[in-house]
Amino acid sequence: MRFWLSLLCSFAVAAGALLAPCLARAAGYQVGFRTIGQWQVENSLRLDVNIWYPSIRPPRELDYPPWTIEAARGGKPAEGRFPVLVLSHASPGARFSYYQTAAWLAMHGFVVAAPTHTVDCMYNMEAMFTWRQFRTRAADITSTLNILQKSPDLAPLADMSRVGVIGYGAGGLAALLVGGATPDCSARENYCAGIGRQDMYCNPWAAEKLDALCAALPPRKNLADSRVKAVVAVSPAFSILLSQKSLRGYQPPTLLIAGGAEIEDRPDTIRLLASWFSRPVDVLQIDDADTGAFMSPCPPVLSEDLPELCGSVSLEEREQILETLHGALLAFFLKHLGEADSAPGMAGPPVVETLPD
Repeated sequence: MRFWLSLLCSFAVAAGALLAPCLARAAGYQVGFRTIGQWQVENSLRLDVNIWYPSIRPPRELDYPPWTIEAARGGKPAEGRFPVLVLSHASPGARFSYYQTAAWLAMHGFVVAAPTHTVDCMYNMEAMFTWRQFRTRAADITSTLNILQKSPDLAPLADMSRVGVIGYGAGGLAALLVGGATPDCSARENYCAGIGRQDMYCNPWAAEKLDALCAALPPRKNLADSRVKAVVAVSPAFSILLSQKSLRGYQPPTLLIAGGAEIEDRPDTIRLLASWFSRPVDVLQIDDADTGAFMSPCPPVLSEDLPELCGSVSLEEREQILETLHGALLAFFLKHLGEADSAPGMAGPPVVETLPD
């Protein structure tokens, strides 16, 4: 199995690298941008969401300290209805952390919504290693879709029959939860027995936290959102909260993306997670990438504060990693959400073959 996984991942990386420049040339839109804020009465939290979308207005430099991006703020939307992607950031991220990926997908005909998960982000990690961390993330994804669906300006643009989720790190697990996974912790004991107490999920501090988390599982309410038709989990975290049983009712087509730098530490994790799905899933390994490498370049102030995250790869390496990632995302979502209005005839091949039994 490991041989086949390595072979398929190598094929996927090569295919993504070749596909990305062709797809980039086919981009047909400018990038519109706006922000939306909503107070969530049910949990007394504010949800702030960035929206990137196909526009006809040329971009300009926009400052959202400490971030600087290029987009048309409030730009007139392009005509048509476009697939919707919700982007759930990793714990050390926020709604601007993947702005290059979001803008690139908008150029290719997607509406991309990126919320900041208030209790699990670079500014506040109070919910780390608790069930609240994932319950709130899943609720944020659903609330983001509700905001788009009810917005007078964005609803005509967003095709809610074609919805996908991209989750990074803890967002990868949240994406699987809204896709229909039900965590149960049954795989945790075997995982720690195999990898040892030095692992981040198995050390004494984490074990105490996860004991409390697992006591809340399975959740009384399923977190699935029936609008979600395709899921991508990038460097998914906390997969030890899943098992074959917890994925039994899971339906959406799924792409699991792993960073090669992280695979070295846990070589069997992505293979094991893929084997638990009742339906075949696609798997892609991107060499030399880690959690930080999938983010857009950090602004200088963050690079100083978070050097390990922001400087894990060089700018040239990050560009190559994102090129491969973007090609894989576009091919996957065009296949499973239908062709974006911007790209007649662009439907790409599967990123990888499905894993063999």
